[in-house]
Amino acid sequence: MHPIERLRAVARAREVDQAVLAREAASVLGAFAGDPLGLVTACRRLLDRHPTAATLWWTFARLLDTADVRAEAQAVRRDLDDAPAVSALALDLPDRVVVAIVPDVAGGSELAMDLLAERDDMVIAHDPGALHVERDEPRILLVEAGAAGPDRFLAPAGAEDEIEAARDAGVAVWLVVDVGRRLPKPLFEALVRRAPAGCEQLAPALAERVVEPRRVACPVPPELLRPPAPGDPGAR
Repeated sequence: MHPIERLRAVARAREVDQAVLAREAASVLGAFAGDPLGLVTACRRLLDRHPTAATLWWTFARLLDTADVRAEAQAVRRDLDDAPAVSALALDLPDRVVVAIVPDVAGGSELAMDLLAERDDMVIAHDPGALHVERDEPRILLVEAGAAGPDRFLAPAGAEDEIEAARDAGVAVWLVVDVGRRLPKPLFEALVRRAPAGCEQLAPALAERVVEPRRVACPVPPELLRPPAPGDPGAR
């Protein structure tokens, strides 16, 4: 498939985990090493289609800030292939745990499937309310940050109510921040400005534990801070 067609596929993708989108975008954008203007345009258009996917912001910031786009694209893929948050959760969650997940606001979360692939002794409830009933097994609500800044994280509408209801029912609340979702303040604020109405910015202190096994530094290239041009249709 031609690189432009692959980028269009990323732009059109819906309900796909943002780490998967970022890996695919990095693979294609490595070919833009000799075309800095084309790289900027492609990054901005993809963000127009996936504005709340922090991993894309993080990936594009790294590609736009480096002198060797191809090598940095490979480094991005290596960082994302590790899935450190899933590995940490698989080790840290107690035996026979029952969990529910408030998923990533960007959509397409694969956290539940990845955890079940790592642990065969856990149960994942489809409704957080199912955790509110007393039971012998430990109960944990996992809140997946779609994006995180220095002191806030982005969550879907209703997430704060779910967290408060879980805490009132004696359910532990863990915040999950995977690689690529922690952004510096200027990028996080730029992402929030593009987020759909109803998304919530919440304080990490709402959770009793933050699972963030590894942070990878993220630069702040000015090309990503400019708002989208009026009428820009994005990648087609």
